[in-house]
Amino acid sequence: MTQTPEQIRPIPRVAEKARARFFRPWMIPLGLLVAAFMLMYLPRYLTGDPAQSLIPINERFRLHYPLLIGHIATGTIAILTVCLQVWAWLRERHPRAHRISGRLYVFAGIGPSAVLSLVIVPFGILTGLSAIGSALWAVLTLGVTAAGYVTARRRQWDRHRKYMLYSFALATSILTGRLFFTGAWYAVAPVFPEDEMAVLAIAQFAGFWLNWLVNIALVAWWLRRSAKKAVLPG
Repeated sequence: MTQTPEQIRPIPRVAEKARARFFRPWMIPLGLLVAAFMLMYLPRYLTGDPAQSLIPINERFRLHYPLLIGHIATGTIAILTVCLQVWAWLRERHPRAHRISGRLYVFAGIGPSAVLSLVIVPFGILTGLSAIGSALWAVLTLGVTAAGYVTARRRQWDRHRKYMLYSFALATSILTGRLFFTGAWYAVAPVFPEDEMAVLAIAQFAGFWLNWLVNIALVAWWLRRSAKKAVLPG
């Protein structure tokens, strides 16, 4: 049967839309940030040498380093797969790959990484508010990720999207955490040149509280902005 021009026209529009989504500009800086983070920190833990760890190891707790390695390994899977989860082009053009990467993210990535974080916190160097911030991050991450998985199973796609965006914010807070920690350290060190403990406490607060709070706030702002755009007359 001969197709009318109106029937033929939507095809290139769909392709054009897919191309635009593939080249969404924010994916490039995200990919570069993840790659830089991996190259900077991951090689230290591939050696299997506790002396190379950026995080001080508690020698009184023999399992501290193996658990830390597990946390970092699963966290690496989480960061890589969560980037695939928010990639709209992959989600729409290759839904099966999106589902597989989603299961890897939940069950081999962020889920075990958050659990291991909870196990490690009592034996690490974090104390006070910093330890609470790290533990609260893990609990919130497990909660929103579980909710995202359940809503996907129930095909509640709008709710699934919101939960997974918050999970993305929490998963990538490790990236912003390093930036906040380092930035706070160098900003505060000149103010307290002889009080390293005060500098460390402030840097830890920035690295283990502000990192995920800022990310969550940005996602909340994005969701409100998207909702307002959706109700505006076209």
